[in-house]
Formats: sequence, structure tokens, C-alpha cells
Amino acid sequence: MDALEFVALIGVGIAVGVYATAVGAGGGFLFAPVLLTRHPETSPAEVALASMCLVLASSGLATVRLAREKRIDYRAVGMAAAIAAPAGLVGATGTAQLPREIFAAGLTVLLAGLGGYLILRPTGNAGTLGQRGWRRMIRDGRGDLYLYWIPVRRSLGIVGLTSVLTSLAGIGGGLFFATITVRVMRMPAWLGVPASHAIVTSIAFVVVIYHTATQHFGDPLNDVPPLLIGAMLANPIGLRVAARLRESMLSRLLAIGMLIVAVRVAFEAL
Repeated sequence: MDALEFVALIGVGIAVGVYATAVGAGGGFLFAPVLLTRHPETSPAEVALASMCLVLASSGLATVRLAREKRIDYRAVGMAAAIAAPAGLVGATGTAQLPREIFAAGLTVLLAGLGGYLILRPTGNAGTLGQRGWRRMIRDGRGDLYLYWIPVRRSLGIVGLTSVLTSLAGIGGGLFFATITVRVMRMPAWLGVPASHAIVTSIAFVVVIYHTATQHFGDPLNDVPPLLIGAMLANPIGLRVAARLRESMLSRLLAIGMLIVAVRVAFEAL
């Protein structure tokens, strides 16, 4: 990799990092297609390891920053992560068995499906009061009080299934969990984005450990340093953008990203 290519990848990392951090994702849904394009002969497992290393760093840093603002519902996140992390490990074990074409096709279907849903329903029922579920009351660092109810059984089922599918695709799942925390778990978007980052961090951690232990090393790992530098530089910018997003705008940004990437990955698979 020459110096110009290194700098260009830093730029890609910044662009992906700002967008992904703002919408509550780790960037795997964008990093994975970049790595697939740059390394057309590599295996899905090698792409997944590199992509999830970036997700772990990006979402992990965002989680730490958001924790300082007291915007993380630790008990709700812990409940979700207890399901998401082992489910993500199950998905990771299947990645090594996937042919590249099926890997790309599955990623396309996942992104296009949820992107279409968000276009049809840009707003949900986040924080709906008077519903059955786990009553949560959180006061953030600004002193604002949030009250909401989490439907536990439905939430855990969807979190578990999503963790398997997104880990199988090697994308971390931030795009999906940003929607799940708000639409399914009914958290206010102000708390849902931090919860998404924390859940994704737990999944990325176990997936990286698995792929490292099984030695799925390859050329995509060479792209991690410059992409990571860019993502780290972008992290605080993305968090500032996220603080200004309403749910409808968040949904539209999520949908746009999903559909663009779905088209790109589908084109690569042809």
C-alpha cells in the first residue's frame, strides 16, 4: 500500500465514521463492501474479521463517550447484550462456511429489506407510554428524565435473530440495532442510539475474538489501520451530528445508507 492509497483510506474512514456514528452504527455495513471491493479474491471470514475490528473500535469509542453523558441504560443494554453476544458468535461460526456469492447476496437482502421498511415507516412508536413491559426511567447528564417501557420477550427474540444474521454477514448490525432499540425496544432516540452502539460493541467483541482464534487473517487486515484512523477522527463529529437528529431524519439516513450499499454489493455479486 503506497502513501496515496493510505491517505485515501483515511478519507474513507472519516466519511464512513461520521455517518455511521451519527446513525448509531459501527460502520460495518459500509466497511464490509469497501473491503469486498478492494479484495475480490478474499474469503468472507477474512472480510468479517477486518470489518468487525473497525466496528469494535468505532462503536466502542462511541459507547465510552456516550456513557460519560449518562445516555446509556445499562440494565437494558446488559439484557440485550446477554442475548446478542452469544447469538453473534453463532453467526460468526457460519461465516467461514459461506461462499462469497451467498455472503454478498445475503448482505444485499438484509440491507435492502430494512431500508425499504424505513422508507415506508420513517417514524415508529419510540417511548410509547401506557404499554406493558419493563418500565424504565433514566435521567441523562443534562438532567432530562426519560420514561419508557420495553417489551422484553419480543425485544430479546428480535435482538437474538438480528445478531445471528448480521454477524453472519460480518457487518456488526448497527444499522439494524439503531432501528430495533427505537422501534422494538421503544427507547427514545436520544437513548436508543447509545444503546445500539453498546450492543454492537458486545457483538463485535465476541466475533473478533472468534475470527482471531480461528486465524481468519488476510489482506483486508492491511486496510484496518488507515480506515481506523479515519473512523477515530470522525467519531466526535458523528456524535455531535447524532445529538441533532430526530427519529424521522435518523430513519431516512439509515434507509439511504442501506439502499446505496445494497445496490453496490448486489452489483459486486453479479
